[in-house]
Amino acid sequence: AVRAVAQNVAYEIPLLLTVLSVVMWSNSLQMSEIVASQSKVWHVFWMPVAALIFLICATAETNRAPFDIPEAESELVAGFHTEYSGMRFALFFLAEYSNMLIVSAVATTLFFGGWKSFPGLGFLPVPGLIWFFAKTYTLIFVTMWIRWTFPRLRFDQLMNFCWKIMIPAALLHLIVYAGIIKLLS
Repeated sequence: AVRAVAQNVAYEIPLLLTVLSVVMWSNSLQMSEIVASQSKVWHVFWMPVAALIFLICATAETNRAPFDIPEAESELVAGFHTEYSGMRFALFFLAEYSNMLIVSAVATTLFFGGWKSFPGLGFLPVPGLIWFFAKTYTLIFVTMWIRWTFPRLRFDQLMNFCWKIMIPAALLHLIVYAGIIKLLS
């Protein structure tokens, strides 16, 4: 439990700092306004570092490999899932994948234009819901690909990566973009 709390608290800090930089850039807390601010250029192109930090931290928040320290299946057989079977076991996995869906949907809204089409493809008669789910499921695939590709980090590596790299990078990004916004206004 201590590992799970330490991981979640540590990775929420850079996650929130990147969301704050998007909110500052969009000048709104409303998701619809954030999407509207991406009508010409998505935030992922203006803020690629923030998008990368957000996706890494979101993966850590959903306890997906290589950040699945609380489960640690190789260390704890199947993690806490060993105590559950049948429908309860299925509900844990449903909750895990639902969490991944929600995080991908938020990332799509914040960085990938939400329900807007790809830049330059606005002439296609594709409904916004289709664009949104295509982007969301692409991010889910990327998250699953990361799980299949990278090995699990040790707990000390996970904490060092967050406190020594992710938080300073997110803070620096926030300060730089606050300066850019101040210069542009």
